[in-house]
Amino acid sequence: IRTVATCDSCPGIVLSPDGSALFLADNGNLKIRRVEVATGAVTTLAGSGEQGDADGVGDAAQFNYLYGVTISPDGSALFVADFCGQKIRRVEVATGTVTTLAGSGEQGDADGVGDAAQFNYLYGVTISPDGSALFVADFCGQKIRRVEV
Repeated sequence: IRTVATCDSCPGIVLSPDGSALFLADNGNLKIRRVEVATGAVTTLAGSGEQGDADGVGDAAQFNYLYGVTISPDGSALFVADFCGQKIRRVEVATGTVTTLAGSGEQGDADGVGDAAQFNYLYGVTISPDGSALFVADFCGQKIRRVEV
């Protein structure tokens, strides 16, 4: 056992398909971190550190309490459960570009496409083997929700 990296409350962690990098949902710092497995070097992929819901590139993006994180089968994109933001966010691994995949930002229980969907505090997220769908734990909604990618 050895310490690979430290973070401030990281409830979400996923390993890249090739095993070279870990991606952390750093809830305490409101950032997505990348950890190189071989060296332990930590970089910030996305997040300003300020609470919010802005899409953007790198530190222009904002999150509102991160929990679950998963990675696409090809390793090109992360999908993040933005717990208090009530959104599923997509983060491009190559660029750090953050976009909202689903969720209006308002707490609720509506099915729908894009910002027509509502969530009630997202927790865990995983992806189908072919990368076509996410399965999300809607914590207070007490449901598993399917989101088409």
